[in-house]
Order: sequence, then C-alpha cells, then structure tokens
Amino acid sequence: MADNKQIATDVLAAVGGAKNVDKLVHCMTRLRFTLKDGSIPVDDDVKNIVGVLGVQEVSGQYQVIIGQNVGKVYDEICSQAGLAKEAAIDECID
Repeated sequence: MADNKQIATDVLAAVGGAKNVDKLVHCMTRLRFTLKDGSIPVDDDVKNIVGVLGVQEVSGQYQVIIGQNVGKVYDEICSQAGLAKEAAIDECID
C-alpha cells in the first residue's frame, strides 16, 4: 500500500517546495502543478520517487503521474503546502 503522506512530501520537495508552487490541481491520475520556476524539478529524480509512475510537461503544467490514489496525495500536498483545494479536473489530457 502506498504511503500517500510520504509520496506527497517527496513530490513537493522535488518540485521545489511550496514556495515554487503557483497552482496545483489534479485529474484522475495526475497532479498538475503550475510552477513558478519550472527548471527546478529533475524528471529522473521525480520518477524515482516511490509511488510516482512518471512525469510529463503539458501546456505549461508539470504533471506527476500518481495513479488512482492521486486524490489522497493531492490532499496531503495541499495540507503540507498550505494550498487551497480545488475540484478535480474531469478529464486527463495527455
């Protein structure tokens, strides 16, 4: 079973911490970050986090693929970073 709190902690650190997150939303399987400085995350480092299935940059978003437990990881990141929660996006655009 995935440790959602640890995944959240590791992903948040890998994207540069709360200070680097401009916005965060999620869809069915992905965390969708809008980052202040997109050069901070190192894709291979993020991919190597236990619980992360992959990463992709799409339409100015840094997307971290988590899978079905994305909502729980999203809640943890919002809690840790002091971010306001937003409704999930209905559709994943790859």
